[in-house]
Amino acid sequence: MNAERVRLAIAAGLALIVLSACSEKTAAIFLDGVGKPAPPRQKVRRDYQREVEQLKRELAESRRALEQARAPKKVEREAPAAEQAKTWAEAAELLPKDYSGQADWVQALVAGAIAPRPGFDPKTPEQAVFDFDVEFADAPGGFLHVTYPHAAHTRWLTCKNCHPAIFPLKRGRREARPKITMAAIKAGKYCGTCHGKVAFAPDQACARCHKGLPEQRDWQPSEPPRTAIERVKTWKEAERLLPATAAGPDWVKALADGVIAPRAGIDPKAPEQMIFPLNVELVPAGNPVFKVIFPHAVHTAVLSCASCHPALFQMKAGADPITMAKIMAGEYCGACHGKVAFAVPTGCPRCHAALATQ
Repeated sequence: MNAERVRLAIAAGLALIVLSACSEKTAAIFLDGVGKPAPPRQKVRRDYQREVEQLKRELAESRRALEQARAPKKVEREAPAAEQAKTWAEAAELLPKDYSGQADWVQALVAGAIAPRPGFDPKTPEQAVFDFDVEFADAPGGFLHVTYPHAAHTRWLTCKNCHPAIFPLKRGRREARPKITMAAIKAGKYCGTCHGKVAFAPDQACARCHKGLPEQRDWQPSEPPRTAIERVKTWKEAERLLPATAAGPDWVKALADGVIAPRAGIDPKAPEQMIFPLNVELVPAGNPVFKVIFPHAVHTAVLSCASCHPALFQMKAGADPITMAKIMAGEYCGACHGKVAFAVPTGCPRCHAALATQ
């Protein structure tokens, strides 16, 4: 019995020695509660929470910095050539043109000749295109009907460019709206604030606003130029090719020499007009020396009847009080003579035959 107790005591001692030599983790397997820290106090718990929140903030900042570093860097675009111009004349040379020879801003935007920014401040947000058409003038589809497209303008202009300084924004139907007329536009108001200055002129591209009119390119004959003079772009260029006298271009000689080859009309299918061989005599009362003989044949060889009648001359004998003062002021014969035909003061004998012998 005593021997048994001795063996048990020795075994217990050896177990204590082994356990004391093991790690705290190993001891925890055999003895419940061994190695667990004591519950932290309230102050220690708050310190831990602050440290955790700080670590979360630092982690979030690190992630943002990493995303910014990985994001592709924004490269400033190279300014289009038109933006590098120093004057409007230089910029206008670089912009695409419409059929009237004016700057075509829509085509410039499409072709990348311009790249508008939303504002001077680089942080200015982009403005959405405002797709809204405003109808003016007569009934839709009418001859002078106008459709104003906001979309085409707001692609490169902000609303503040036009509203409310140029076009007041009226909300109520009873409030009077501005009366937009071609006279006001040509005077530089409303659309004329830009058109005629940096955009196409109102009197050079009518069909771009009045869709009831055919575009100028649709008026051109499909056949090639008949003579060299039809290839020129300005009156000054044409004038250099025309035979001339001291009084100005000689259209009769130009026709005889083949410098010009008139067509019957704008429409290539228009029938040829016969020369009208009728001379009209005008004799001032009491002064027969200033008798004028107007030769229809000479004029109808190059002009159609509609060139003069009824806008310049009524189709009734004696209905037009033609005087030299009115001709010199640009009326009647002065609509052409002095502009594209011989000047009135230098061609007296050509109209007043009696003066040719003086």
